[in-house]
Amino acid sequence: MEARTPSRLLPLAIALGLALLVSIPDGNAAEKNGRRLGAGVAGLGIGDLSDAMNPGNPFNSGVDPIALPGDSRLVVFTYSRDQIFRVLSAPLKVTTIEFPDDEQIVGDPAWGENVRWDYDTDGANHLYVKPQAAGLVNTLSVNTNKRSYEFTLVSSPLGGIFYQKVRFRIPTSISAKLKARNDARGEQGEDARSAGADARNPDAVAVSPDQLNFEYSISGTASFKPETAFDDGKALWLRLPAAALQSWPVALVKDGSDFVVVNQLRRGGYLVVQRLADTIVLRSGDDEIKIERGRRRVLGIF
Repeated sequence: MEARTPSRLLPLAIALGLALLVSIPDGNAAEKNGRRLGAGVAGLGIGDLSDAMNPGNPFNSGVDPIALPGDSRLVVFTYSRDQIFRVLSAPLKVTTIEFPDDEQIVGDPAWGENVRWDYDTDGANHLYVKPQAAGLVNTLSVNTNKRSYEFTLVSSPLGGIFYQKVRFRIPTSISAKLKARNDARGEQGEDARSAGADARNPDAVAVSPDQLNFEYSISGTASFKPETAFDDGKALWLRLPAAALQSWPVALVKDGSDFVVVNQLRRGGYLVVQRLADTIVLRSGDDEIKIERGRRRVLGIF
Protein backbone atom coordinates (compact mmCIF):
# COMPACT_ATOMS: atom_id res chain seq x y z
CA MET A 1 0.00 0.00 0.00
CA GLU A 2 2.82 2.45 0.85
CA ALA A 3 4.53 1.87 -2.55
CA ARG A 4 1.40 3.09 -4.40
CA THR A 5 0.94 6.38 -2.44
CA PRO A 6 3.48 8.54 -4.44
CA SER A 7 1.84 7.57 -7.73
CA ARG A 8 -1.55 8.84 -6.48
CA LEU A 9 -0.15 12.19 -5.24
CA LEU A 10 1.89 12.96 -8.38
CA PRO A 11 -1.00 14.28 -10.53
CA LEU A 12 -2.15 16.47 -7.65
CA ALA A 13 1.34 18.01 -7.26
CA ILE A 14 1.60 18.73 -10.99
CA ALA A 15 -1.79 20.48 -10.97
CA LEU A 16 -0.85 22.66 -8.02
CA GLY A 17 2.42 23.66 -9.71
CA LEU A 18 0.67 24.74 -12.89
CA ALA A 19 -1.81 26.83 -10.90
CA LEU A 20 1.01 28.68 -9.15
CA LEU A 21 2.75 29.48 -12.45
CA VAL A 22 -0.42 30.95 -13.91
CA SER A 23 -1.04 33.18 -10.87
CA ILE A 24 2.48 34.83 -10.87
CA PRO A 25 2.48 38.19 -12.87
CA ASP A 26 4.86 38.69 -15.77
CA GLY A 27 7.59 41.03 -14.42
CA ASN A 28 8.95 41.79 -17.88
CA ALA A 29 5.52 42.75 -19.13
CA ALA A 30 5.05 45.15 -16.24
CA GLU A 31 8.42 46.74 -16.99
CA LYS A 32 7.49 47.12 -20.64
CA ASN A 33 4.16 48.72 -19.73
CA GLY A 34 5.92 51.08 -17.35
CA ARG A 35 8.36 52.18 -20.03
CA ARG A 36 5.56 52.71 -22.49
CA LEU A 37 3.61 54.87 -20.07
CA GLY A 38 6.67 56.99 -19.33
CA ALA A 39 7.86 57.31 -22.91
CA GLY A 40 8.66 60.89 -23.93
CA VAL A 41 8.65 62.24 -20.36
CA ALA A 42 11.90 64.00 -19.43
CA GLY A 43 13.50 62.68 -16.25
CA LEU A 44 15.32 65.89 -15.35
CA GLY A 45 14.26 67.59 -12.16
CA ILE A 46 15.60 70.06 -9.62
CA GLY A 47 17.36 67.30 -7.73
CA ASP A 48 18.54 65.39 -10.81
CA LEU A 49 21.21 67.44 -12.60
CA SER A 50 23.41 64.57 -13.70
CA ASP A 51 24.74 66.56 -16.67
CA ALA A 52 25.54 69.86 -14.97
CA MET A 53 28.15 70.84 -17.59
CA ASN A 54 25.75 70.58 -20.53
CA PRO A 55 24.91 74.15 -21.66
CA GLY A 56 21.74 72.77 -23.26
CA ASN A 57 20.43 71.92 -19.81
CA PRO A 58 17.79 74.62 -19.10
CA PHE A 59 19.08 74.98 -15.54
CA ASN A 60 22.56 75.92 -16.81
CA SER A 61 21.73 78.86 -19.09
CA GLY A 62 23.77 82.05 -19.17
CA VAL A 63 26.40 83.91 -21.17
CA ASP A 64 30.02 82.79 -21.00
CA PRO A 65 32.96 85.14 -20.30
CA ILE A 66 36.19 85.82 -22.17
CA ALA A 67 39.26 84.12 -20.70
CA LEU A 68 42.43 86.15 -20.29
CA PRO A 69 45.27 85.04 -22.61
CA GLY A 70 47.66 84.08 -19.82
CA ASP A 71 45.30 81.91 -17.75
CA SER A 72 41.88 80.51 -18.67
CA ARG A 73 40.86 80.53 -15.00
CA LEU A 74 40.83 84.34 -15.06
CA VAL A 75 37.79 85.57 -16.99
CA VAL A 76 35.96 88.81 -17.80
CA PHE A 77 32.25 89.34 -18.49
CA THR A 78 30.89 92.33 -20.42
CA TYR A 79 28.13 93.65 -18.19
CA SER A 80 24.53 93.92 -19.29
CA ARG A 81 21.59 94.16 -16.93
CA ASP A 82 19.60 91.92 -19.29
CA GLN A 83 22.01 88.94 -19.13
CA ILE A 84 22.61 86.01 -16.80
CA PHE A 85 26.30 85.29 -16.19
CA ARG A 86 27.32 81.61 -16.16
CA VAL A 87 30.14 80.96 -13.66
CA LEU A 88 31.98 77.63 -13.48
CA SER A 89 33.17 76.67 -10.00
CA ALA A 90 34.62 73.47 -8.51
CA PRO A 91 34.53 71.54 -5.22
CA LEU A 92 37.32 72.45 -2.78
CA LYS A 93 38.09 75.54 -4.94
CA VAL A 94 37.23 79.17 -4.23
CA THR A 95 35.88 81.34 -7.04
CA THR A 96 36.29 85.09 -6.48
CA ILE A 97 33.69 87.33 -8.13
CA GLU A 98 35.08 90.87 -8.27
CA PHE A 99 32.72 93.75 -8.99
CA PRO A 100 34.00 97.12 -10.31
CA ASP A 101 36.08 99.18 -7.89
CA ASP A 102 33.46 101.92 -7.56
CA GLU A 103 30.75 99.44 -6.54
CA GLN A 104 29.92 97.92 -3.16
CA ILE A 105 27.74 94.90 -2.42
CA VAL A 106 24.45 95.97 -0.84
CA GLY A 107 22.55 93.54 1.38
CA ASP A 108 22.91 89.76 1.34
CA PRO A 109 23.26 87.82 -1.93
CA ALA A 110 20.08 85.92 -2.84
CA TRP A 111 20.64 82.19 -3.49
CA GLY A 112 18.51 79.50 -5.05
CA GLU A 113 19.85 77.29 -2.24
CA ASN A 114 22.87 77.85 0.00
CA VAL A 115 22.98 74.54 1.90
CA ARG A 116 25.56 73.00 -0.44
CA TRP A 117 27.32 76.26 -1.30
CA ASP A 118 29.69 78.21 0.93
CA TYR A 119 30.16 81.95 0.41
CA ASP A 120 31.63 85.05 2.00
CA THR A 121 32.31 88.70 1.13
CA ASP A 122 34.96 91.24 2.06
CA GLY A 123 32.28 93.82 2.86
CA ALA A 124 33.16 95.75 -0.29
CA ASN A 125 33.19 94.49 -3.89
CA HIS A 126 34.35 90.84 -3.63
CA LEU A 127 32.18 87.72 -3.30
CA TYR A 128 33.78 84.31 -2.62
CA VAL A 129 31.93 81.14 -3.70
CA LYS A 130 32.75 77.45 -3.08
CA PRO A 131 30.48 74.45 -3.88
CA GLN A 132 30.55 71.42 -1.60
CA ALA A 133 30.10 68.83 -4.37
CA ALA A 134 30.41 68.36 -8.13
CA GLY A 135 27.46 68.49 -10.50
CA LEU A 136 25.53 71.21 -8.67
CA VAL A 137 23.67 74.07 -10.33
CA ASN A 138 22.47 77.15 -8.48
CA THR A 139 21.18 80.67 -9.09
CA LEU A 140 22.51 83.83 -7.47
CA SER A 141 21.44 87.49 -7.44
CA VAL A 142 23.74 90.25 -6.19
CA ASN A 143 22.92 93.95 -5.86
CA THR A 144 25.55 96.66 -5.59
CA ASN A 145 25.14 100.37 -5.01
CA LYS A 146 25.08 100.85 -8.81
CA ARG A 147 23.95 97.67 -10.57
CA SER A 148 22.20 94.29 -10.29
CA TYR A 149 23.88 91.03 -11.32
CA GLU A 150 22.25 87.66 -12.09
CA PHE A 151 24.28 84.43 -12.10
CA THR A 152 23.97 80.75 -12.89
CA LEU A 153 26.56 78.85 -10.83
CA VAL A 154 27.71 75.45 -12.10
CA SER A 155 29.93 73.11 -10.08
CA SER A 156 32.29 71.29 -12.46
CA PRO A 157 33.37 67.66 -12.00
CA LEU A 158 36.56 67.05 -10.03
CA GLY A 159 39.46 68.11 -12.24
CA GLY A 160 37.13 70.02 -14.58
CA ILE A 161 37.23 73.61 -15.81
CA PHE A 162 36.50 76.32 -13.24
CA TYR A 163 36.95 80.08 -12.91
CA GLN A 164 39.22 81.21 -10.11
CA LYS A 165 38.53 84.92 -10.59
CA VAL A 166 35.65 86.63 -12.36
CA ARG A 167 35.64 90.34 -13.25
CA PHE A 168 33.35 92.66 -15.20
CA ARG A 169 33.88 95.20 -17.98
CA ILE A 170 31.32 98.00 -17.91
CA PRO A 171 30.61 99.35 -21.42
CA THR A 172 30.96 103.13 -21.72
CA SER A 173 28.36 105.08 -23.66
CA ILE A 174 29.34 107.46 -26.46
CA SER A 175 28.30 110.44 -24.35
CA ALA A 176 30.42 109.32 -21.39
CA LYS A 177 33.45 108.70 -23.61
CA LEU A 178 33.09 112.11 -25.20
CA LYS A 179 32.71 113.82 -21.84
CA ALA A 180 35.81 112.11 -20.44
CA ARG A 181 37.85 113.04 -23.50
CA ASN A 182 36.69 116.64 -23.44
CA ASP A 183 37.33 116.93 -19.71
CA ALA A 184 40.92 115.80 -20.29
CA ARG A 185 41.44 118.31 -23.08
CA GLY A 186 39.04 120.96 -21.90
CA GLU A 187 41.35 123.40 -20.21
CA GLN A 188 43.91 123.39 -23.01
CA GLY A 189 41.22 123.68 -25.68
CA GLU A 190 39.49 126.53 -23.89
CA ASP A 191 42.73 128.50 -23.56
CA ALA A 192 43.60 128.04 -27.22
CA ARG A 193 40.25 129.38 -28.36
CA SER A 194 40.16 132.24 -25.88
CA ALA A 195 43.04 134.11 -27.54
CA GLY A 196 41.87 137.59 -28.53
CA ALA A 197 38.47 137.14 -26.83
CA ASP A 198 37.12 139.05 -23.87
CA ALA A 199 38.04 136.90 -20.87
CA ARG A 200 35.03 138.21 -18.97
CA ASN A 201 32.62 136.95 -21.64
CA PRO A 202 32.60 133.15 -22.05
CA ASP A 203 30.47 133.48 -25.19
CA ALA A 204 32.98 135.72 -26.98
CA VAL A 205 34.28 134.50 -30.35
CA ALA A 206 37.87 135.44 -31.25
CA VAL A 207 36.98 136.20 -34.88
CA SER A 208 35.87 139.38 -36.59
CA PRO A 209 32.05 139.38 -37.04
CA ASP A 210 32.35 139.87 -40.80
CA GLN A 211 34.19 136.55 -41.02
CA LEU A 212 31.37 134.55 -39.40
CA ASN A 213 29.10 132.41 -41.58
CA PHE A 214 25.48 132.23 -40.45
CA GLU A 215 24.27 130.36 -43.52
CA TYR A 216 22.89 127.31 -41.72
CA SER A 217 19.43 125.75 -41.53
CA ILE A 218 18.25 123.89 -38.44
CA SER A 219 15.49 121.26 -38.45
CA GLY A 220 13.92 119.21 -35.67
CA THR A 221 11.81 119.79 -32.57
CA ALA A 222 13.96 118.44 -29.72
CA SER A 223 14.36 120.56 -26.58
CA PHE A 224 18.05 121.13 -27.37
CA LYS A 225 17.40 122.67 -30.82
CA PRO A 226 20.04 125.44 -31.26
CA GLU A 227 18.79 129.01 -31.30
CA THR A 228 21.71 130.12 -33.50
CA ALA A 229 24.27 128.37 -35.71
CA PHE A 230 27.38 129.86 -37.33
CA ASP A 231 30.99 128.97 -38.06
CA ASP A 232 34.24 130.93 -37.78
CA GLY A 233 35.94 129.03 -40.61
CA LYS A 234 37.25 126.32 -38.27
CA ALA A 235 34.45 125.29 -35.92
CA LEU A 236 30.66 125.34 -35.81
CA TRP A 237 29.15 127.33 -32.94
CA LEU A 238 25.69 126.35 -31.72
CA ARG A 239 23.88 128.38 -29.06
CA LEU A 240 21.67 125.97 -27.12
CA PRO A 241 18.58 126.90 -25.09
CA ALA A 242 19.16 127.46 -21.38
CA ALA A 243 16.99 124.41 -20.59
CA ALA A 244 19.40 122.17 -22.52
CA LEU A 245 22.54 123.19 -20.67
CA GLN A 246 22.18 120.42 -18.07
CA SER A 247 22.11 117.60 -20.63
CA TRP A 248 24.16 118.27 -23.76
CA PRO A 249 23.58 116.29 -26.95
CA VAL A 250 26.29 114.48 -28.90
CA ALA A 251 27.44 115.91 -32.25
CA LEU A 252 27.92 113.55 -35.20
CA VAL A 253 28.94 114.07 -38.83
CA LYS A 254 28.22 111.84 -41.78
CA ASP A 255 31.19 109.74 -42.88
CA GLY A 256 30.18 107.69 -45.90
CA SER A 257 26.97 105.90 -44.95
CA ASP A 258 27.52 106.22 -41.19
CA PHE A 259 27.52 109.00 -38.64
CA VAL A 260 30.61 109.33 -36.44
CA VAL A 261 31.22 111.27 -33.24
CA VAL A 262 33.33 114.43 -33.52
CA ASN A 263 35.13 116.52 -30.90
CA GLN A 264 33.02 119.16 -29.23
CA LEU A 265 33.52 121.72 -26.47
CA ARG A 266 31.25 123.61 -24.15
CA ARG A 267 31.88 127.34 -24.33
CA GLY A 268 29.49 129.28 -22.14
CA GLY A 269 26.07 128.79 -23.71
CA TYR A 270 27.58 127.43 -26.92
CA LEU A 271 28.27 123.91 -28.10
CA VAL A 272 31.40 124.22 -30.27
CA VAL A 273 31.77 121.43 -32.84
CA GLN A 274 35.43 121.28 -33.86
CA ARG A 275 34.79 120.32 -37.45
CA LEU A 276 32.86 121.76 -40.37
CA ALA A 277 30.58 119.60 -42.50
CA ASP A 278 27.61 119.96 -44.79
CA THR A 279 25.43 118.04 -42.33
CA ILE A 280 25.84 117.74 -38.58
CA VAL A 281 23.41 115.85 -36.35
CA LEU A 282 22.84 116.39 -32.63
CA ARG A 283 21.51 113.37 -30.75
CA SER A 284 20.38 112.73 -27.21
CA GLY A 285 18.57 109.45 -26.65
CA ASP A 286 15.92 109.13 -29.36
CA ASP A 287 15.81 112.89 -30.08
CA GLU A 288 17.67 114.37 -33.05
CA ILE A 289 18.36 117.79 -34.56
CA LYS A 290 19.87 118.29 -38.03
CA ILE A 291 22.06 121.29 -38.93
CA GLU A 292 22.78 121.78 -42.65
CA ARG A 293 25.19 124.26 -44.19
CA GLY A 294 23.44 126.73 -46.49
CA ARG A 295 20.04 128.35 -46.06
CA ARG A 296 17.01 126.25 -46.92
CA ARG A 297 15.27 127.79 -49.92
CA VAL A 298 11.54 128.10 -50.37
CA LEU A 299 10.37 127.04 -53.84
CA GLY A 300 14.00 127.35 -54.95
CA ILE A 301 13.81 131.19 -54.81
CA PHE A 302 14.58 132.50 -51.31
